[in-house]
Amino acid sequence: MNKLMVSFFIVLMLVGCSSNNSLTSDGNHAESIPEKSAETVLPSPTLPPSAEPLPTPSMEKTEAYLDTEKLKMNFGFADAEGRNILVTGHEKGLDQEMAQLNEAIGDQGNVLKVKFNKWQDGTENSNGREMAHNLVNLAGYLFTVEEANATPDETYYLTDQKDFKVDALLPIESLEGQEALSTVEESVHQRIIETKKREIQKIWKLADLSTDRQLYLVQFVRLDQDMLFSLVWKEKDKFTFMDYPAVIQGDEYSVWRVDDGGEVMPEMFSILFAAETSEGPLLGLNWWGSEGVNTFFLKKEGDSFKEMDIQYGRYTSPL
Repeated sequence: MNKLMVSFFIVLMLVGCSSNNSLTSDGNHAESIPEKSAETVLPSPTLPPSAEPLPTPSMEKTEAYLDTEKLKMNFGFADAEGRNILVTGHEKGLDQEMAQLNEAIGDQGNVLKVKFNKWQDGTENSNGREMAHNLVNLAGYLFTVEEANATPDETYYLTDQKDFKVDALLPIESLEGQEALSTVEESVHQRIIETKKREIQKIWKLADLSTDRQLYLVQFVRLDQDMLFSLVWKEKDKFTFMDYPAVIQGDEYSVWRVDDGGEVMPEMFSILFAAETSEGPLLGLNWWGSEGVNTFFLKKEGDSFKEMDIQYGRYTSPL
């Protein structure tokens, strides 16, 4: 009987030692890990809820921006027939560089296909005027307009199409004469006065560049010897200024330009092109004076415009 009892207790002890919990080397219990079954399906990770689906390449909005770092100082003007453009302001020997230029942009963003022809030597018959009637007598790089015609005597910016995204160009609708004067809203007039804290002598709308973008020319009232006019870019309800202050020093008839009479008028300005950059608009403008035309680029930086170093001038004084 005693032997049977001892055997019974030994069996109980062996059963207890074969349980799922085992001892670690430090005496603590380590839980056993259940084996995975081929029939077990693990739950797939769920994505966080989203109000909108993730964009696909076809849904993503792409913007065309002009890269201002690729702009160069290549300007010219068209002949009387609009079939040729002469690039001036460069020395001879740049044929390879000029051969890379294949587009001309000007006259409110009009894009023309051009092809480099040759270097043209100047002649003794030149009267020094950089104008269509004297183009054949001037030294420069001659380009042929391959499609359509250029506007005679207009200034153009020449570029390699790889460096200038034409999709970045903004539509331009210029206003002239009485229309430029009469289409300025009173709210715009008052907002400019409040911003500059100076009364306006005259204000014109130079152009509409979309339904919510306009360009204005403003001449402010003279304060003693201080003169001021501004080019004003309006985008929705935000205004950006490019100021041109001047101080009268004896000659009141030549303030900003020679023989300007101390005033500006919309006829003095035309738009070469306007384009969108990653920082805002860039404006290519022509400013005509009694002796010539200056072409320059205005780039928006923060809350103001800055003139870039890329500029061009033509001497056009009447004979």
